[in-house]
Amino acid sequence: MVGAQAQEWTKGLTPGTAGSHLSVPPCVLTFELGWNNVITAGKATLTVREAGDYWRADATAASTGFARTLWKYDCEMTSIMHRDDLRARFLQHSETDCDETCSYRVSFEKKQVVTETLIQPRKGTPAISTTLCSYGPMDDLLSVILYVRSLELKNGQKITRVVQPWDKPYLTTFTVLGRETLAFDGKSHPCIKVGLQIRKIDRSTLTLSAYKKMKTATIWVSDDALRVPMEMHADVFIGYMSARMTDIKMLQGKGAMASLPTPMTVKLPPVQ
Repeated sequence: MVGAQAQEWTKGLTPGTAGSHLSVPPCVLTFELGWNNVITAGKATLTVREAGDYWRADATAASTGFARTLWKYDCEMTSIMHRDDLRARFLQHSETDCDETCSYRVSFEKKQVVTETLIQPRKGTPAISTTLCSYGPMDDLLSVILYVRSLELKNGQKITRVVQPWDKPYLTTFTVLGRETLAFDGKSHPCIKVGLQIRKIDRSTLTLSAYKKMKTATIWVSDDALRVPMEMHADVFIGYMSARMTDIKMLQGKGAMASLPTPMTVKLPPVQ
């Protein structure tokens, strides 16, 4: 049952209608990840392609170099979203560190989200569980990026959405902080500066609580027709993390097309 606090914060959510920047150019973006402004910590890619009535976004990330000797990490994510309104449809995500592999399959429905979680420790017995959050619709991590990108993004504008990036929902508020210029490929590019705040949502009661793993986050989006994420900074529990775009490749023809994963439904186990 939704409590009074949950009823109050849901009134401030931004409507689901996507903005005028709805068209997404099929492309591959490459990012360099940094840690504490000291070392290069990893590499990430984001690929967006058409898949019939859907967009398919695939992301990968991995620690590299000296950072990998401290923390071995690899992750893969696939997000399927409706092309007409950028609403999340299905997510599959896997991340592996030195201790275990965590895999998630998430089915986004209009009034609920069903999540299947598989934990595979390097030593021990795998565990699988399925959970239900009786709230919807929600975004996933990649669909919310495209949704925010689609909006006008005028200075001072706030966008508040419910996002489930992996296995738990969060309340996210994006605030357009202004315009700045960033350097890329030897040239200056005008960018939209966006701040991000995150709070946790209890999937059963929908009450809010603080998200202590991240203090602040800022994203710079190119202020042009492409509107690609150029740079991201976050002050998190392990230090100061950054991601800077190092390459962009536009996709055409068959390279811009993708298939859909099957199945794209996560079912709750039968009641015993």
